[in-house]
Amino acid sequence: MMRRCLTLSPWLLLALALCSCSARHNTVQGKVLYQGKPAKGALVVFYPKGNDSLTAIPATGVAGEDGTFALSSGQNAGAVAGEYVVTVTWPEEPKDSTKISMEPPPPPPDRLKGRYANRETSGLSATVKSGTNQLEPFDLR
Repeated sequence: MMRRCLTLSPWLLLALALCSCSARHNTVQGKVLYQGKPAKGALVVFYPKGNDSLTAIPATGVAGEDGTFALSSGQNAGAVAGEYVVTVTWPEEPKDSTKISMEPPPPPPDRLKGRYANRETSGLSATVKSGTNQLEPFDLR
């Protein structure tokens, strides 16, 4: 019995170490407005600030009818606590097309003309804290 416990100990320690390294995701909700009105369909992306910002999975959300969004990161709801650079793109609604093509359509133009699409120049940021987060609206101009 003692030998069995000693044999399992390293595996148990490894499992505990892996569990303790996994980041806890926190509920994050916000709103995207354009000139004070809801930006339905806007894509919001939160990129972690810091050294791991190029390899970390960003948290994303899509604004609903009233401009509200909820973040998810990979398959996890929410985002890890920390500082983020935020980007927003707002694709135009697809136009009805009766033309049939084997090629996929090009991506729709950004109604914001790319002003908030680049994380180096968006000027948007947010802080996610442990627990439930209700962010101040991003009121874009």
